[in-house]
Amino acid sequence: MIDRDRALKLLDKYVSTPWLKLHMIESEAIMKSLAKYFGENEYEWGLAGLLHDLDFDYVNKDHLRHGVEIDNIFKVEGIVIGRDIPESVYHAIKAHCESNPNISQKRESKLDYALSSAETISGFLVACALVQPDKRIKSVNVDSVMKKFKKKDFAKGVDRQLIYDIEKTGMSLDEFVKISLNALCSISEDIGL
Repeated sequence: MIDRDRALKLLDKYVSTPWLKLHMIESEAIMKSLAKYFGENEYEWGLAGLLHDLDFDYVNKDHLRHGVEIDNIFKVEGIVIGRDIPESVYHAIKAHCESNPNISQKRESKLDYALSSAETISGFLVACALVQPDKRIKSVNVDSVMKKFKKKDFAKGVDRQLIYDIEKTGMSLDEFVKISLNALCSISEDIGL
């Protein structure tokens, strides 16, 4: 399996948008925390978070090619699914784009639902931090996040249903928000929040 160093080099090579790179690192942190909670492999779940949007800049943010072109990146990089990236991680990365008609993988496993929920909540939590007077993630609490979920005019672009889908893993939304907040707080210096 590829190590984190190699994964970060892939980000450096294929991800040019600074906020996107931060989003992928945030997703990794949340996924590792979720894996710990569920008793799953923290590195593998973190890898899913770290690589899930690897092709987004590569396809110029074209949603019809996102999730499809990652196969070309893996091929060019000599990355073999099942050897360098576990099948389950690959499936989760593809399935997080299941609304794309060019993707055949659908979310079905705990890892699949966790990834789509984690990568979606990361953006929501960043939005919550940015409206704080100090713009720090550590100033955000679970109660304020839960209130903002109900405000349709806050972070309008975030698909809240993908966040609510965490419940398909057996985890409550409150617990998910708490774990995700703690994960981002643990890397707050790295992400500038």
